[in-house]
Amino acid sequence: MKVISIFSEKGGVGKTTITTNLGVCLARKDYKTLIIDMDPQGHVAKLLGTELPKRRILDVLKTGNITQDEIIKNTRVEKLFIIPSDWSLADFTVNVARDPARHLKLRILVSKIKDMFDIILIDSPPSLELITLNILLASEGVIIPVALTYLGLVGAASTLKIISQTKKAFNYAPGIIAFVPNLHDETPHTKELLEKLRAKLGKFVSKTVIYRDPEIDKAQSYSTTVVELSPDSKSAKAFENLVDEIILKIGI
Repeated sequence: MKVISIFSEKGGVGKTTITTNLGVCLARKDYKTLIIDMDPQGHVAKLLGTELPKRRILDVLKTGNITQDEIIKNTRVEKLFIIPSDWSLADFTVNVARDPARHLKLRILVSKIKDMFDIILIDSPPSLELITLNILLASEGVIIPVALTYLGLVGAASTLKIISQTKKAFNYAPGIIAFVPNLHDETPHTKELLEKLRAKLGKFVSKTVIYRDPEIDKAQSYSTTVVELSPDSKSAKAFENLVDEIILKIGI
């Protein structure tokens, strides 16, 4: 399992934060890592200090033609690479609507570059449209962030339903690697929600919990990740632990 999406139908659960911090941690552990940003907001490039490539990701997805130096960009972290996104990706559905392979565009792209990397992470938008389907059909596994709020738990259930529907419709769905509790603030209410999540999903919930930490917001204001800016913070340590847990689960 080397192609992993950080996926949730709900917005505001920390998908991009988790994707970028995991990417940095994996690269530091000597895994050649690629992040594919499928969110039109393009925040991955901003957090990793990367300029946009010569070609837009939308063009590459439409045509299926890829030249490495046109679309895959280095980051300031050795062994970490990204395919950045931009707002043109918001027009993805319109541009491929009549293509019979419209649901497989990302899978086709990934198949051409998969062997170049030890692991590929896909950052996803909070969308239920064609981009979502492309992400699920291109992924071998999913990590599902769960905000420890009532609506966060509802969103986790909805995400499971989407994955199940994909399985029924296409006879394929990625395996669930972990539900990752996020935005934990150690209040009685949050602890109660975490207990409910573990009771409902059991072994699928990661042992690691990501904390609500102002150091994360501080890092993002400097266009970086918390594991780089504040390596001794509680959240940075949690991301390091999460990477170790994921490595054990997927066997890389």
